[in-house]
Amino acid sequence: MDALERQHGACYAKPVTIGNNVWLGANVTVNQGVTIGDNTIIGSGSVVRKSIPANVVAVGVPCRVLREITDKDLTGYMTSGLV
Repeated sequence: MDALERQHGACYAKPVTIGNNVWLGANVTVNQGVTIGDNTIIGSGSVVRKSIPANVVAVGVPCRVLREITDKDLTGYMTSGLV
């Protein structure tokens, strides 16, 4: 809390790692030292305090894994002829 101690290195940030194809909803807060795995979706307003694995949907305060992303989540967009 002391400004002089912070100036001399007592307070530092740990790196945040965000994987490929991650979607963060609006107003997501990611705390220091957290890793979010590839292809993961973080719901709006979530506070990510701990690392989240790949290929999941995670939401909440604190953020927690809701479920895995599976083939059931496919919408057919890639086979619709629009791509």
